Amino acid sequence: MKKILVPTDFSPNAERAIDYAVQIAKLNQATIYLIHACEHLDTLYMEGAIPKAEYNKTIADEAFNNLEILRRSIEETEQVLVNIQLYSGPINDTILVAAEEHKADLVIMGTLGVSGLKEKIFGSKTASIISNSKIPVLAIPLEYDWSIPAKFLLAINHFDEDIDTLKHLFDLARVFNAEVLVTIFTDEDIAGASDFLNDAKEIEFMEEKLKRKYEGITINAKHLSGRYFEESITEYIDKNNIDLLAMTTHKRSLIGSIFNRSITRRMSYHAKVPVLAMPVH
Repeated sequence: MKKILVPTDFSPNAERAIDYAVQIAKLNQATIYLIHACEHLDTLYMEGAIPKAEYNKTIADEAFNNLEILRRSIEETEQVLVNIQLYSGPINDTILVAAEEHKADLVIMGTLGVSGLKEKIFGSKTASIISNSKIPVLAIPLEYDWSIPAKFLLAINHFDEDIDTLKHLFDLARVFNAEVLVTIFTDEDIAGASDFLNDAKEIEFMEEKLKRKYEGITINAKHLSGRYFEESITEYIDKNNIDLLAMTTHKRSLIGSIFNRSITRRMSYHAKVPVLAMPVH
C-alpha cells in the first residue's frame, strides 16, 4: 500500500480523508496523490460578460494554488511525499482515471462534500466510486476524528471468496498493529436453526484460514445475529469501540443496482467510523 489517491474538494470532510492518508503514509512510507477535478461551467459567458475560458482559468489557477498549499503543508509538517494534479471533468470519472493512471493501491475519500444535503439525498460521490472502483476505497465520515485504530471489523457473507481480496485490510492492520474481528451476520427473520449452526462453523473456519494466511495479526471470529444488518453492525461497532468497518463489494448488473442497493454503499453513508470497501474481482 505505497500509493494513496486522495481526491479533494477542499471541504472539511476532504480534510478528514487527507489526515487519514497522512497517518498511513507516515507509518508505511507511502506517497499521497492529491487530486482535484474542475467541473467547468457549460455557459458561454458569465455574468458581466466574462468569457468562459477566462473564468475557467481563474477557477483552475485557484484550485491548483490550493493543492500546492496543501502539498507544502503536508510535506513540511509531516515529512510525507505528496504529488498534486489538477484534472478537468466530472469528479467521478476523474477519480477512476487517476487511480489507474497513478496505479494507486487505495482511494481515500470523505463521505460528504461541499454539496451537503443534496449528496445525502441523491447518493454521495464516494458511494458511486465504491460501486465502480477496481481498487479498495476507504470512506471517512464527516463526524470522524482521527485516533490510532486498534480494532477493525470485517463483515463478510461469502466464505468462498479468495481471501487475497482482503489483503488491503490486513495490510492496514499491520500498519497500525490493529486487531481484526471477522464476523458473519445471520438474519433472525429468515434463518433456521441449521443456518445458525452452519454460519457459526463457517466463521470459525474462516478465522483459522485467515490466521494461516496473515500470520502475526491478531484475528478473532464473531458471529452476529439480529433482524437488521445495519442496526446490528452499528450497535456492535458502538459497544466494542470498533475503529474501522471493512466489507467487500460485488459488481452488480444495471437492474440489480437499481433494485438492490449495495449494503456497503449504505454503510458508507451511515457509519460513524471509516468504511473500507474492497472490490471482489
